[in-house]
Amino acid sequence: MENEPMTAEEAELSRVERFGALPPRVRPDDMVELAETRSAQGRPVSALNEDEQAIRYAAG
Repeated sequence: MENEPMTAEEAELSRVERFGALPPRVRPDDMVELAETRSAQGRPVSALNEDEQAIRYAAG
């Protein structure tokens, strides 16, 4: 009786006993890359304007 092949159900139960349950299946539709669609934010209030940048970073 020891040499009888396992049924598919027995094999499944044996696998789950040894390795645990499989994670949920990932469908191809769930793997679609999403793109960011928000527009870029404006300049922060604390940022320097063009004249202030030229004064601060001018060579010389």
